[in-house]
Amino acid sequence: MANIEELKSFATQVRRDIVRQVHKVNSGHPGGSLGCTEFFVALYQEIMDHDPSFNMDGIGEDIFFLSNGHISPVFYSVLARSGYFPIEELGTFRMIDSRLQGHPTTHEGLPGIRVASGSLGQGMSVALGAAQAKKLNKDSKLV
Repeated sequence: MANIEELKSFATQVRRDIVRQVHKVNSGHPGGSLGCTEFFVALYQEIMDHDPSFNMDGIGEDIFFLSNGHISPVFYSVLARSGYFPIEELGTFRMIDSRLQGHPTTHEGLPGIRVASGSLGQGMSVALGAAQAKKLNKDSKLV
C-alpha cells in the first residue's frame, strides 16, 4: 500500500502525461481526464487487484471497463505507469498507427483494454455482464 505522498506524486505524473499527450497532437479532452485523475490513481494503485501481464478474461483479478472513452489520456497514463506498457508509448497518443487512439479499442492489442469504449453508458452493461460471469464462475474478484 502506497503512502499519501507516493499517491500524490503518481497523480502529478499522470496529470503531466495527460497535458503532454493532448498538447502534442492538439487533440483530445484534457478536462475529463484531469478531473478524474485521483479516481484512477486510487483504483489502480490502492483498490484493484490487477495484473499488468494482462489476461483478457480477467479470471482471478479485479477488472475495470471504461465507458467514456474520451478520457483515454488518464486511462493510458495510469495503465502505462502501472506497468501495462512502456511509458514512452504515451508519446504516440492519437497518432497514425498508434495503439493509443482517442477512444480505447481492443483491436489495438493494448494491455489493460478489455472493451472498446465510445457511447456513454455502454460500460455499465458490459460491466454488469462481466460481474454476472464472475459470479457464475465463483470468481470473487471485483468488476
